Amino acid sequence: MLIFGILMGLVAGPLSNKFKILKLPVGLSTILLAIAGLSLFFLRNNTGIILYALAAGLGMGLWNALDNLLNLKVIPDQNRVAFFLGVYNLGNTITQAIAPVLAAAVISLFGYSGIFIVSFIFSLIGGISMLSIKSLKR
Repeated sequence: MLIFGILMGLVAGPLSNKFKILKLPVGLSTILLAIAGLSLFFLRNNTGIILYALAAGLGMGLWNALDNLLNLKVIPDQNRVAFFLGVYNLGNTITQAIAPVLAAAVISLFGYSGIFIVSFIFSLIGGISMLSIKSLKR
């Protein structure tokens, strides 16, 4: 994961600038994370772990390289960037606080492997949401 994360960090930005695409790779990053979750759910062996590392490394590398730029591009009022980034960070903090409670509930209801399906669902929702942004064409 580290190798692919660093590689995508070095490659994703320049390629995004060259081809003038931003929304598509960020949306793709969360879909790769969804695929990573499914690989651990269906393949409970070394192959599943390797597929997870590949998909999650690529996905997180894309996300880390391009997400903040996408955030800055969709802010509606450029004079209030700090306010909107504060709201964004609050959203991140709240979800990180809720995630352990949700994980505990999922584990108690469906077992540990249920976490991977929940990860798939939320990652897919995130990717579709980002691909639905109308203020950016690509």
